Amino acid sequence: MSSGGEKVDRRSALKIVSGTVAGLVVGGIIGYFARQPTEQPAATVTHEVTRVLTQTVTITAAPTTPVYPPGLGPEDEPYLKAAYEMIDWIGGITVLTPKELEEELIHYVRASKPYRGQSLHVMYEAVPGAVWEEKNLAPWFTKITGIKATFESMSNWDTIVKSIEDARLKAGIYDLLGTDQDMNGFYIYNQSAVNITDLLRRKPELMPPHFDVEDFFLRASYSDSKGNLYALHAYNAFAGTVYRKDLFEDPKNKEEFKRRYGYELKTPLQYFLDAQKSGKIEDDWTTDKAKDIAEFFTDPDKGIYGYVTGVKPGDWLGWYIADGLDDCFQLADPAPQGKMPLEITHIDGVSTPWAINVKDDIIGGASTKNGGRLDSEGGQAMYKWWLEDSLKFVPSKAYEIGVVEAHDAFKYDGNYATMWPFYFHWATGLAAGDSAVRGKFEFAPYPVYAPYWHPRKPRGYIDPSGWIISAYSKKQEMAFLFASFMVSKAVELKKNLEVGLPVRWSTIQDPRFKAKDADWGRMITVVEAVGRNHFGTDNDIGVVYPYILPIARDKAMEGLGKGMKGGEIARYVAEEIDKFLTENGWMGKKVGPL
Repeated sequence: MSSGGEKVDRRSALKIVSGTVAGLVVGGIIGYFARQPTEQPAATVTHEVTRVLTQTVTITAAPTTPVYPPGLGPEDEPYLKAAYEMIDWIGGITVLTPKELEEELIHYVRASKPYRGQSLHVMYEAVPGAVWEEKNLAPWFTKITGIKATFESMSNWDTIVKSIEDARLKAGIYDLLGTDQDMNGFYIYNQSAVNITDLLRRKPELMPPHFDVEDFFLRASYSDSKGNLYALHAYNAFAGTVYRKDLFEDPKNKEEFKRRYGYELKTPLQYFLDAQKSGKIEDDWTTDKAKDIAEFFTDPDKGIYGYVTGVKPGDWLGWYIADGLDDCFQLADPAPQGKMPLEITHIDGVSTPWAINVKDDIIGGASTKNGGRLDSEGGQAMYKWWLEDSLKFVPSKAYEIGVVEAHDAFKYDGNYATMWPFYFHWATGLAAGDSAVRGKFEFAPYPVYAPYWHPRKPRGYIDPSGWIISAYSKKQEMAFLFASFMVSKAVELKKNLEVGLPVRWSTIQDPRFKAKDADWGRMITVVEAVGRNHFGTDNDIGVVYPYILPIARDKAMEGLGKGMKGGEIARYVAEEIDKFLTENGWMGKKVGPL
């Protein structure tokens, strides 16, 4: 009976009880406690509810004591509150279940207790994923852990210079270095990055409950040959071909192309897919087809060009060859039988970048004279394409921009049929409202140089970026918490629905991520189809990568300035790399296994 003599049914009574308890969830009794029983004995609660149901709806709640997660107490309430606010911010856009998400974020509240009030000094290359993390994740990290982070963003080359200085000075100026996988071998060889596997072995309390190393499909790119982690890469950069699909599918273009070249005009992706069925390299998307297509679509009178690139002097004259074109022209040896390039840290024999020989982990040369392939027939064809032939099919602005700016040109100018190599950093931008190619672009794998083709050779460059912990930092535990927070399964899906560069299979397989495939020009289709053929910088070559990059850049610039042909530039760069390796004691030096 109610105080007014009215009967109360069970459903109404439970609503009243529920509402009264909910009203108590204020102040310190938040999030976790709303999901947990109080310390009031179960029998007492049952008796009280029974009495309410049968006698009155006036409830006098017994005093409650919050039940904190293990290892936490009243002093942790502000950080727990922040954890639940972040859960609301994530809004279910995660591959974790609600229970797993709660476990993951509460871990950071608990693991950070010894370090609250301290700070980290972080530097990173200003690529889209890192910029997104500083803006969106870093504030949550500080609220949940009480650890502050100061950031310095910079160019790729500056991160390399800072990494060299960190290894030389051993001062730990930065606690974390945000960099790409090109430098992985350098860090391992110089022991300037923390062995994260060993750190977690010594400090198991730091391990997040859903860290899940095997979910990282790029694990080899930031591991040594034994599988020890030396980095936590948080965003990925596959590369391939981008093109104006509408131009390729226009019936008039298809008819005219067949008349002029004698074979059918298909999209680069369709060429690749057809070759997968036939097993014939002549059906594939090859560099010869790419040249024909660039020529066919070039019509300056209509303002249409078959290709876009950039040859303005700059770092890209060193890394664009190393990061992509050497894979298009298939200069490396194949991965060992039973393995694919994505799964390994080293290709024995000729590897990338710059087609340097590293047989049995001993550094050889880039030239054919010293076992390399940079000045081989294929290497000469590579330089001839980029710095000679392709310039017949580009606008004059190609001489005024670098390849990074050429990516933006494809987006904003909207009048180029193809670009390769093209980095998928730009995929979400191509689909943005300010893009001239929105709804018109599509991706495909790299074209391949048919004479050097092999099914297990690298076909596409993969350039994940993220975090290494300086071996000289005095805050390595805190630094790990930061890095693992940035790569957590908790946030990866939400981050990459905006950034589009996941490093976890769980994100790629999530239906919400796959739903972006059409908007992003079938980028996800391409990654799934050819992703295991992608390869980054060989760990052994990574040891000398920061020293060779400027040589490759500067000598290519010199060759261009002297009016050299592509083949001549290939020989010139290869000779200069070999000269450096010889004079500095690297030629013939065993550096691995790493």
